[in-house]
Amino acid sequence: MSPDDELFGQVGDVLASRPGWSFEPSPTPGGPSTWCFYPHGEIALSVNVDHGAISIYLPIQDQEIVVDGLVALAAWLDGNEAQFTRP
Repeated sequence: MSPDDELFGQVGDVLASRPGWSFEPSPTPGGPSTWCFYPHGEIALSVNVDHGAISIYLPIQDQEIVVDGLVALAAWLDGNEAQFTRP
């Protein structure tokens, strides 16, 4: 297992218990899988791991935020996730 795969598994441990998050396997063979947040039936946030970095992608804003580790990921989500659940 690669370090990215291991970190992605740890990200999954953080996100699997949070409401609205689901694992999405890659539609492309060999491509990265992702965790997606679907509060209203559309992807509001996605989380990936690449080269040891955890990135949060905000598709509506076409913005990527790189966080430094699992604690930082959980802290960012705790502080920001609610804004994506509003209608």
